[in-house]
Amino acid sequence: MRIIESKNNALIIETAKLRQKKYRDEKNLFFVEGAKLLKEALGSGLRVRYIIICEDDPGILEIALGCEIIKVTRDIYKKITDEDGFEGVMCVLEKPEASGGVKYDKPVIILDGVQNPGNVGAIIRTADAICGADIILAGGCADIYSGKTQRAAMGSIFRQNIKIAENIKIELEILKENGYNIFAACLGADARRIDSVKFDDKTAVIFGSEGSGLSEGIVKLCDERVIIPVNAGSDSLNVSVAAGIFMWEMQKWGEKITHGEIR
Repeated sequence: MRIIESKNNALIIETAKLRQKKYRDEKNLFFVEGAKLLKEALGSGLRVRYIIICEDDPGILEIALGCEIIKVTRDIYKKITDEDGFEGVMCVLEKPEASGGVKYDKPVIILDGVQNPGNVGAIIRTADAICGADIILAGGCADIYSGKTQRAAMGSIFRQNIKIAENIKIELEILKENGYNIFAACLGADARRIDSVKFDDKTAVIFGSEGSGLSEGIVKLCDERVIIPVNAGSDSLNVSVAAGIFMWEMQKWGEKITHGEIR
C-alpha cells in the first residue's frame, strides 16, 4: 500500500482534476466513489488505475486484490472528492474504448439535451431495473462519468448499453433503417395517449431537455407524438419520471408478448 501525505502530490492534483469533464475527456479517466460503486467498477471489466482510501477497510482491501491502493488523510481526500458526506474510498478507471452502443434488438430511450445529471442517472438506473432499454445520449446531455450522474445511476452505467451520439438526426435515421418506430414524448394536437400505444422491441422514445423540450425539427423526424395524461392545472412531469412511466409500459408490453397474450 502506498501512502501519500501531501495535498500537493502530483497524483492527488491530477485525480482532483477528474471532477471536471474536460480533464476526464483529456485523460480518458474517471473515478467512482463509495463501496458499492467500487464493487460495480471492479466487476465491470474496465481497467483500474488505482484505488484511493482514507481509512483502512478490510472489506475494500479484500475485493481490491491486485489493484494499486493509495492511502491518504481525510483532509487530502476532501481535496479530491466531489461528495460532502463521503465514504472515503474511490477508484480511478480508464474509460471504455467506445461509448457503448445499441444493438437494435430492444427498446431504445433517447435523451436530447437532458443536462441534469440526476435525471440522466435516474433514467439509466430505471432502464437497468425495468426494461433493459438501450440508451442514446445526444445534444449535450449530462456526462455519464460525472459523480452526480454515477450516484443517481447507482452502478447501472456499468451494465447498460449507452451510446454518446454527436448527431441525433443521424441516430434517428439509423433507428428507422433498423425498423424502429420512433415516438416523441411531447405535447401536440395529434399526440396519442401512452396507454393506446403498442410498444415492442423496435420502439424508441425520445425525451427533450427539462427546460425547452424537443425542437420541432426533431419531432418531425419521429413517427408520432405520445403523451402521459396529467391532471388539469399540472405543469409537467419530471423527465426521469416520464421516462420511467414509458419504460414501465414498454416492460408490460414485453411481458404480454412473452406470455402469449398479444394477438
